Amino acid sequence: MSEVVSRLAVLFREHHGRLLAQLLRHAGTARLAACEDALQQAMVAALRHWPFDGMPENPAAWLFEAARRALIDEHRWASRRETGHALDDLPAAPSPDNRERFARELDDDELALLFAVCHPALPPVAQVALALRTLGGLGVRELAAGLLLTEAALAKRLERARERLAALGEPLAVPSPDALPARRDAVLTALYVMFNEGYQSAQGSSYARRELCFQALRLVCALAAHPVAGAPEADVLAALMCLHAARLSGRVDADGTPLRLPEQPRERWDAGLVALGHRHLARAGRGDRLTRWHCEAAIAAAHAAAPSYAATDWATIVGWYERLLALDPAPVPRLAHAIALGEARGAAEGLAAVEATLPLLPRERYPFGEAARAEFLHRVGREGEALEAWRAARAQARSDAERALIDARIAALGPDP
Repeated sequence: MSEVVSRLAVLFREHHGRLLAQLLRHAGTARLAACEDALQQAMVAALRHWPFDGMPENPAAWLFEAARRALIDEHRWASRRETGHALDDLPAAPSPDNRERFARELDDDELALLFAVCHPALPPVAQVALALRTLGGLGVRELAAGLLLTEAALAKRLERARERLAALGEPLAVPSPDALPARRDAVLTALYVMFNEGYQSAQGSSYARRELCFQALRLVCALAAHPVAGAPEADVLAALMCLHAARLSGRVDADGTPLRLPEQPRERWDAGLVALGHRHLARAGRGDRLTRWHCEAAIAAAHAAAPSYAATDWATIVGWYERLLALDPAPVPRLAHAIALGEARGAAEGLAAVEATLPLLPRERYPFGEAARAEFLHRVGREGEALEAWRAARAQARSDAERALIDARIAALGPDP
């Protein structure tokens, strides 16, 4: 039973967005809540049947068919309640050239769903949270970590978002092609957070969730290619994701143990993805708007260009972080800038910058500030304080993989000084 539950959880994470988008294509985007409920019912049905009948040959297809049947049953029940007689099936799916659908040049159900839930009546954070909850199947804990909110605060925002959409009195629908650009930034932000959660997962034993990274990458590349909604911002985010995804295979050793950047074998980085990232970065140069993603992509390109960690051009990276801070002086980029300063100008300067940033960082489930402080304390020879900082970082770790990485650093320091 436990093995079935584990495999079903993986299936849910990997296929949730695609299954939900396919259900919505059959039922119409206005029936989002009903489709989500039907998918949950399919998961429950799988838990009832699979332990005894065995895993089906195509589990995702089984889940889709079970959800479709649940959706039909719900539709029949609702029609009987409203009209006194049952309808035999769901309404016909919208035709591909309907204004509810994307422009004819692109027909991607998951991307269409993202644009549908990023409704301008919602605050930007609520748009992003609802999009990730709907498409990525991310739980409240994962979303809260990615958006730097408490779980309680995020749950309230999601509840208010659904209430706000219900109060509009209009069905949720994919916007017409001319309305797509207005929703683009929220969609890009959702994909950015989705990729980041995959790149360094906030839960479980895996350091990264490759399927989530490549789902986000596929969608942002599709958006970048779209003639109406595409823009330099989409290309530069695609560049950033390509350059980071190229490093996925080098971020863990043969046993799956996380490796820090200085330890990663760069020959295992994906040269094809690096080249694709540079092509998207070149295309992004056609715009006249500098975004945080331009700065982050330039930083990722600098890392990709370095033949080794020691050969990294930290001065250039510091310069790009300074441009990033001019656009977004939030605590997380400030921490990254502080770390780059320490690499470029010495551990003492890095330590001072990290310690100045620590009070601004989240107090829970954010180990990176204390981890950076611990690393610089170790470099300046303050071993006892470094050990305490690593322990503080461990207490804030979000996943088993992060705890394992921190435990290795604690063990490397040896017994208490």
